[in-house]
Amino acid sequence: MENKPLAYVRNPNAPLNEQTWFEFDRLTFDTGSTTLQPSSQEQLQNIANVLKAYPNVHVRIGGYTDNQGDAASNLKLSQDRANNVMAQLQGLGVDASRMDAEGYGQDHPVADNSTEAGRAQNRRIALRITQK
Repeated sequence: MENKPLAYVRNPNAPLNEQTWFEFDRLTFDTGSTTLQPSSQEQLQNIANVLKAYPNVHVRIGGYTDNQGDAASNLKLSQDRANNVMAQLQGLGVDASRMDAEGYGQDHPVADNSTEAGRAQNRRIALRITQK
C-alpha cells in the first residue's frame, strides 16, 4: 500500500481530489476496539516515513466499519480508530497539523456486507492526500 500514495505524491500530474483514497492493508484492530494490533506497526512506520520525507503533504485519515450493529456506535468506532491512527502517526514524528481524521462508519462500503469476507473489507482505514 505504501508505494501507492508515494507514487501519487511524486506525480505532479496526479490531481488532488476527494475520490482518491489509499487503503491500509496491514492495519488491524482488536475486535470492537480502537487498539491496534502490534502487526500494524510496520505499515504505520512506513507511512510516517513517507510523510516525513514530504513535509508539504497533508492527509485525511478515514475510518470505516461494516454494517453490523448500531450505526451510531459504528460511526463513533470509526472516528475513534481514525483518531488513533492519527495519534500513532504523530507519535512517529508526523506533525498533527498536517493530518485530520474522519470517521465514516458504515457509509461507503467497498464490498458486500452480506458476507464475512465483504464485511472484513469494509472494516478499514484509508488515507487521502489533501495537499502535496
